[in-house]
Formats: sequence, structure tokens, C-alpha cells
Amino acid sequence: MGYSGTAYQPQRYWGTWQEFLGGYSLLGFTKKDAYNYIEKSKRDKITDGDTNAAVIYLEGKATADPMSMARYNLTDDGMLANLFWVDGASQVDYQYFGDVLAFDSTYKKNKYKRSLVIFSGTNNHKQTTIFGFGLVLDERIPSYMWMLESLVEVMCGKTPSVVVTDGDDAMIAAVRKVFPRATHRLCAWHLQRNVTSNSNEEMFQNVFAKWLYADMEIADFEAEWTQAVIDFELSDKLWASQMYEKREMWANAYLRNKFCDGFRMTSRCEGINANVKKFLTYRHNILELVQNLELLVREYRNNELSAQFNTLYSMPVIISCLDSIERSAVKVYTRAVFNEVKKEMDRVGTVNFVSRTRVSTTILYIIEDYGNPGRRVMMLFENNVVKLECRCRF
Repeated sequence: MGYSGTAYQPQRYWGTWQEFLGGYSLLGFTKKDAYNYIEKSKRDKITDGDTNAAVIYLEGKATADPMSMARYNLTDDGMLANLFWVDGASQVDYQYFGDVLAFDSTYKKNKYKRSLVIFSGTNNHKQTTIFGFGLVLDERIPSYMWMLESLVEVMCGKTPSVVVTDGDDAMIAAVRKVFPRATHRLCAWHLQRNVTSNSNEEMFQNVFAKWLYADMEIADFEAEWTQAVIDFELSDKLWASQMYEKREMWANAYLRNKFCDGFRMTSRCEGINANVKKFLTYRHNILELVQNLELLVREYRNNELSAQFNTLYSMPVIISCLDSIERSAVKVYTRAVFNEVKKEMDRVGTVNFVSRTRVSTTILYIIEDYGNPGRRVMMLFENNVVKLECRCRF
């Protein structure tokens, strides 16, 4: 296991070229021996016994899981500053599903009231998957930057395309520095809680929920916000001004062309919060916290195994008029994803064909909803690259 911290500086050897011939095989120790010595020296400097026990426990996990890794650094007086850890299965999951990364630090249910950071995503069964955990010294930019940099290092340099957080200003700044190319989206669940606590107007809460999820143009959102400022007297409210300044990070009008893997819905973040509460208490020391979080991860992975078994050994009933396409989709998708695809297939029967136009290799289709004939939708099909693009961005 490798741990971050003060870099080890080996003594320079002033010898002749011939004395170096033969390579590492002639040394009296291996590279692993050197790492073990360095980490033991660092561990001896930890003054807190509870922290030391947690570090030794995490280090010991590498015996059964060679891909298990942890990173930590210390304060000047030898106390634990920040800690990040991940096991092998989580590393594999991140390589597959880490394009959208969510992390939250609202959990402080431990003896030291340290903020626990949970890195999570969504797997191919539309379930939550855990990528790793961290404990931060404080909720400031350097701590979050250290945590995100450790994640990238452990995950072989893979960075996400979209990052979802709870909207903390320090988090936003850290994400911009570590993931400058990523789209930063604020968690809808946290935003709605914030709006509920600051506004008693149920009407505004409903309008805000529409802005979070509705498929609308940017110009329409801006017009509705301007009207809402007047209707609900938001001009002198600081929280409303701050919310508007961050609109490109939460309003679906700005994010509708970004793949967020289900994290625009509130249920995913809410579900993680509810599950964490079942496994952690304020009495837990760091070692107990680490061990109980393993139980949390085990529960998520058991759910994944059940979903995988269901995908492999069950066959949904084919009921649509597009039975050949539906049978093909069953073979391609997991059951959870197939259910979403099937909804789209069912909607095919509720649209009217209006027109078809060809321009070079591109075909433009115009359709309209059966129940809403005035609302027309344009779809482009590019024959050369077999790409279909719809105005709704889905």
C-alpha cells in the first residue's frame, strides 16, 4: 500500500558507472521493502493510537486485496490530517462508471466530528456504487483538493466528465482546480432542501423543482426567473441571488445536454444519506468507522449481485408492437436500463409523423405528440455515422 505524505529522500550514491551495472536485482532489498520501510517510519510518527490502528488495519487489507489503497497526511504535531481509502472492487467500478462522480461531506457521525467524504456513482443497473471514502481535517479548499488529487492518483489518472456536489463553496473551488474540464452540477436534493428552508412559498418551491428537471430553453428559464423575482419578492434575498449566480450548475436548461447518470434526481443522494445513517454513530472512532463503512459497501454490492442475477436469468414479457426491437434490447441492456428503453419504445405509439427531409447524408424527421399536436419535435439522423439526435437531448 502506498501512502501520501512527506517525500522520502534517499541518500545520493557517488559511485562509478560500473558499480551500478546489474540493476535492482543486486540490491539487498526490493521496491516493496523500501515502501514498507517508508510507511512504517511515517506510521511511527502518528501520535494518536486510534488513527494508528485504522492505518494499520487499512494497510493489512492489502494482503487479501492487492489493489486496496489508502493515502493520508499528518499535521505538524503528528495527528491525522486527511485520510482517503479505496478497495480493488471500487477501483474497477470507477474505471467503468466514473464518468459521473458525486461526493458529499455532510456526514459527521463519528467520535471526532470529522467530515466523512463519500465518492459515489451509478452502475449499469442504475444503482449507487461506492468509489471510495475520505476523512477531511476541515472543510476548506486545500483539504478537498488533497482528497480529489488522491482519488485521481489511485484511479490511474482517470478524471470524471461530470462532478456532482452539495454546493459547498470550498468544494466548488476545489473541483475547478483539480477537474477544470469537468461539468460541475449541484445535487438537486441539497438544493431543494435549501430552498425549502429559505422559502415558505409552496408555489415557488414547485417552480424551482420545474427549473431543476424540466426540458426547457435557457431563454425560457431566464424569463421565468425574472418573473419569479417579482412575484416572490426575491430581489432583496441573499440566498436567491447566490442561487441565481450558480444557475449554470443546477438549472436543467443549462445542463440538458450533459450526461449526469441519474444524479439530477433527488432520490440517489437522499438514498445514500439514509443508508449511511444506518451504519454510523457518533460514538465510532476512526477504526470502527472504517469497518462499518465496509458493511455499507457490502450492502450495495449485494444489491448489484441480485440485479445482475436477475438480468442474466430472467426474461421480461414482450408486450409492445415493436417486438423485434424489444427482444433485441433485452439481450443488450440490463433489466433496469431495459425498463427505461421500453418506456421510450412505448412512447413511439403516441407520436404522429409530420414530415421527412433529406439534406446530403442527414435526414430530418419532424414528429408531434399525439396528445399535444402543437408541440413539434425535430430529430436528426446522420446516416454516415449512424447517429440519432433529438431536440429533447435524450
